[in-house]
Amino acid sequence: MRPRGSITGPIILILIGIVFLIHAFMPNLHIGELLWLYWPYLLIAWGVIAFLEVTYRTVAGAPIPANGVSGGAWFLIILICIVGFTAYEIHRPGAWWVNTDWGRGFNEAFGEEHDYSIGPIQKTVIATPHVIIEAFHGDARVVGADGTQISVSGHKTIRAVDAGQADRANSRTPVDVIVQGATVIIRCNQDKADSRTRITTDLDISVPRGATLEATGNRGDFDISALNGNVDVTSANAGVRIQDVNGDVKVDVDRSDVVRCTNVNGAVDLRGHGSDLELTKIAGQVAINGEFRGTISLRELSKPLRFAGMRTHFDVQQIPGEVRMDRGSFNAEGVIGPLKLNTHATDITLAGFTNAIEVSVDRGDIDLRPERLPLGAMTVHTNAGNIELTVPPSAQFAIAATTNHGDIDNQFGGDLKQRSEKLGSQLNGSVGSGPEVDLTSGRGTITVRKGNSGEATSTVAVSALTTQLPQAQ
Repeated sequence: MRPRGSITGPIILILIGIVFLIHAFMPNLHIGELLWLYWPYLLIAWGVIAFLEVTYRTVAGAPIPANGVSGGAWFLIILICIVGFTAYEIHRPGAWWVNTDWGRGFNEAFGEEHDYSIGPIQKTVIATPHVIIEAFHGDARVVGADGTQISVSGHKTIRAVDAGQADRANSRTPVDVIVQGATVIIRCNQDKADSRTRITTDLDISVPRGATLEATGNRGDFDISALNGNVDVTSANAGVRIQDVNGDVKVDVDRSDVVRCTNVNGAVDLRGHGSDLELTKIAGQVAINGEFRGTISLRELSKPLRFAGMRTHFDVQQIPGEVRMDRGSFNAEGVIGPLKLNTHATDITLAGFTNAIEVSVDRGDIDLRPERLPLGAMTVHTNAGNIELTVPPSAQFAIAATTNHGDIDNQFGGDLKQRSEKLGSQLNGSVGSGPEVDLTSGRGTITVRKGNSGEATSTVAVSALTTQLPQAQ
């Protein structure tokens, strides 16, 4: 029997070609990140297509291959797994090799660390200088203080084979503080050292409280506090901790173990990739664009938030309470809408929210507990998952609930009408004169129930809460 060709390979090639074509029209699409993050889906698609092809041939009575997967295909599968797993581990925040300099060679293997002290270096500047920390490798702690002096101190660690080599590297890399009118440049000169010598410069910097700060780094942490001006931090790999800032904050990191902003009066703009993200007591608007794969904690945000990640898009008016996002879960309590949430495979819990919400999730359960009255409009959709809605007993609303494959459990009672259709169910009706509540589940159960009578509070209380949000000093 002559073997028949397979359509699996051509279809996979078409899919890959479509991805690269999209990238050609949308250069901002990070195709590399898509591939190393979602490469398992390529194997799943391959297997599904091959299974459907064999099934079709069996039903049609056509010849089928003796082996489901050829030897060459197995080799390609193993290669994809090795490359995909390696790429994921390399890009994963916190991976040990991220902090390893592979090019240091002999010095890294056999060298010793030599410490040198820095400063203190002191310069008199204006009360509102623009401080620039040029690209360097190391940690920087920047603190605002009263007065018109800038002070720089710290220590330098040089890894070298002998003390002579370390001394030469130290002499080539002095820390300079250059005052050019209102601009102050802090330069570590690490690029002047031998490429085989690793130099880490840790700085303690005191600047006038009215300063603005612009800092760039290759690797190392930034700890910034007590400034009245704007803060702009850019780094390839850094943990960033910012607190007590009256100006705007902008952070752009390629990799980060943590980004933490606390007590900021201005707007916060975060971009890049990292692990944990914490924002607390932010008085200005917040924009987050990037992928943070650890724990995301958002508390006491007084202005609108816009979160645009690879798998999650989230917009909300205010967060006087808390939003916490972990891998596979989204929990929000005490937020003020309008709220829009679009995410991938995530279980969602919204409690104590006000105003309208729009929630859409591909796969995941949704638990809604609007404890305040009056209710806002709700549009909630999950392709696969259960939806539970718990409302105060005195709530007024008009509901339209539909599940294509599953049951509806009406524990609220009232004049709501329920009927079954094929594999699904519908629940429709009104309780008083209230907003529309639209619940849809492609595959799952929908439950509507009454909450405890003590849970209901009015929006007047919410307004009072927002006026009491702590503001940055």
